[in-house]
Amino acid sequence: MSITQSITNQEHAGLDLSKVAALQQKRTVAFVNHFAITTVQFLNSFMKQCEEKLMRFERQLEKVEAAMVLLEARLSSIPEVSGTQADPIEKTKVETKVEINPPPEVSSPENSELKGPLKEQSSDSVKPKDSPVPSHPEYDRFIKMVSVGVPLEAVKLKLSAEGLDPNVFAKLVSTK
Repeated sequence: MSITQSITNQEHAGLDLSKVAALQQKRTVAFVNHFAITTVQFLNSFMKQCEEKLMRFERQLEKVEAAMVLLEARLSSIPEVSGTQADPIEKTKVETKVEINPPPEVSSPENSELKGPLKEQSSDSVKPKDSPVPSHPEYDRFIKMVSVGVPLEAVKLKLSAEGLDPNVFAKLVSTK
């Protein structure tokens, strides 16, 4: 025990508490009331600020959701992205590529030697490749979105929002 503790213990031992003046109740109640009022005012102003910020954030979120709905509507109106209807222009491009034949050339011994290897190469390019790529029709419209120019990360977010696996999609995109 230190000296100050021993002195205070001696003073308290000889002190008659019945002769000590009582605390002023009105003053104590005033202090407690002041504390309660200032605390409630602070909490109310803090709550008001938080609610205003939350309302601003909610309005911004609603604007973003509305813009997202408009963007999805625009994307669904593009036949290449919607996947419900094939583009007739693309079909004709594919058909014309297959149907185009090289112009006839004057036959000479030099041309006949060059003609043989060229014919072999062109016939190889027309044949479809026999690589086994698994078919995922639910990913077709997302692949078309990427081919149209929609950023890959945005398409992956849309995939995950619809419950599809972005990793499978990444494999499909890398193979095509």
